[in-house]
Amino acid sequence: MINTCNQIRLITRIAAIACLISMLLSFNIWTNERSFPTSPIFDFLPTIFHPIDYIIIALVFITLILIAIVRNPQKLIVLFLVVGLTLLVFDLNRWQPWFYQYYLMFFLFSFFNYRCDDTKQQVAIISIIKIMIAAIYFWSGLHKFNPNFIADTFPWLMEPITDHLGDNSLSHFKMLGYSFPLIESVSGIILLINPIKKLGMILIISMHVFILIVIGPLGHNYNPVVWPWNLAMIAFSIILFNNEQDFKAIDFRNMFRYHSIKIVFVLFVLMPQLNFFNKWDSYLSHNLYSGNTSSADIYFSKETKERLPESIQKYAVISDQEYAIAIKYWCMQETGVPAYPEQRNFEAIKNALYIYSTDTSEIYMTFTPKLKLND
Repeated sequence: MINTCNQIRLITRIAAIACLISMLLSFNIWTNERSFPTSPIFDFLPTIFHPIDYIIIALVFITLILIAIVRNPQKLIVLFLVVGLTLLVFDLNRWQPWFYQYYLMFFLFSFFNYRCDDTKQQVAIISIIKIMIAAIYFWSGLHKFNPNFIADTFPWLMEPITDHLGDNSLSHFKMLGYSFPLIESVSGIILLINPIKKLGMILIISMHVFILIVIGPLGHNYNPVVWPWNLAMIAFSIILFNNEQDFKAIDFRNMFRYHSIKIVFVLFVLMPQLNFFNKWDSYLSHNLYSGNTSSADIYFSKETKERLPESIQKYAVISDQEYAIAIKYWCMQETGVPAYPEQRNFEAIKNALYIYSTDTSEIYMTFTPKLKLND
């Protein structure tokens, strides 16, 4: 059985490797040499010009490689957190769910000396990581309890399977569509129930295998940036739950001796509930493949379109007598990740196009908010 210290070492390495691969697959989102505008957290922040952006991202990549290699990466983790935060504050679209998860995990690890001389701290860190993993599935499942998941997202996910089974084959999987959110949420809870945690692990691994089949190269070949995340989550589940280490109430209480764990518990475990009332961002709330996130389209005239650079024009499609760009599609095609699905981000993207218009009225946006709990 792997002890808690070695669990932390192994999880650190896996997180570093998975984060690095996903960042390489979404390279353009981390640089400023792209047509899709950056969306800083604060309006007063300047643009990071080339080649400074490349220097920053190279430093992040090198740091992640070293974190995965060296025996005591604590100082390197602190460096990653500092440089990574620089990337995050200069563009909301970099707050992808997988990066947010890795960042908070590294935040926890930055307080661990990797000398394995504090057993209570080791157990506390492993305990909060277990809760983080469970919270992802619990909240992600609950977010799928909405009509869009059943009507749109689930049928789309099943297409690589149903397309080979003929017409009306989706009806055979109707119950799976309705039960999928419940299975995912319950699996997160089961992971923390000692006698049946391995059942939860099996359900979680099965779900990730299914996801990799339907969105991977054999399926939709969609969003490859999350493929490493799915593999990492399988590895985390095995490391954390395929053993005889029980999750104890005393371990839960002892976690809160550490301020870093309190911060992560609030941000990662508690705050997601506010997303059901649109009071907390979807990507910070484990709202994944639910079919219920906000979206927006930008509209403009033919004359305005002709002023746009060719690198942007190619994403415009005719819509009645106007042209439109779906922000999510533009971001996905340009950077390899979906646009951060919040109105303030969409507004920033729209405003960045004003430099190509003679008047701001030439460009407008339609915004579709996510459904709230009481909608």
